[in-house]
Amino acid sequence: MTGQSSPRDFSPRDFAETLATSPVAPVGSSAGGWTADTTETAEPAPLTRPVVLIGPMAAGKSFLALHMSKFYGYDFVDADQVIVQRHGVIAELFSAHGEKYFRDLEADVIEEILRDPDHASAIFSVGGGAPMTERVRALLENELVAYLEVDAATVLPRIRGNRTRPMLQPDPETRWQELLESRRARYEELADIRIDGTGQRQVADLAQDLHNDIQRLRTSKES
Repeated sequence: MTGQSSPRDFSPRDFAETLATSPVAPVGSSAGGWTADTTETAEPAPLTRPVVLIGPMAAGKSFLALHMSKFYGYDFVDADQVIVQRHGVIAELFSAHGEKYFRDLEADVIEEILRDPDHASAIFSVGGGAPMTERVRALLENELVAYLEVDAATVLPRIRGNRTRPMLQPDPETRWQELLESRRARYEELADIRIDGTGQRQVADLAQDLHNDIQRLRTSKES
């Protein structure tokens, strides 16, 4: 199936609304410098386990997963979206209950999704800090994990002035770089697939790379 529309700017607010209301990627959109190629054709993506997409905050994991859903036939699940739907805004959870409370909720959701056969064909995006907890690390050890790699130059325009991500306060730019340095080794340890999301690459190219690697690795990972 193909889609076609006029390209438009795709703001953070647009993206948040899309995540809340749509199971597929917005066609003809751009986010964080990525643009969608609307000429792709969906094809079956048979899986017996979900593919877990990890990487730092604002890397574009959810946008990439939505694109995979639209053009390659995968289901899409976002751990943060599930938490928001069930428990409310993440920043408010942090403020009211602290990080440990949130991480426990997050781990519960991740474990639930991984065990649910209805999500066996999903691209499953998890939060940037999720793999840092030992419980989530253990859950991901035997899963097919894709790491979306980005650098500061790619991400900083997306987060500059952001006040909605509690882990990035009070200085989003400095804090993002500190968090990446503290988490990079864990991302690399868990990754079966590494996708280069730096610069101005089209999301269509990232999706093609990820899809090809999934098809190449899934049999050996699931055996």
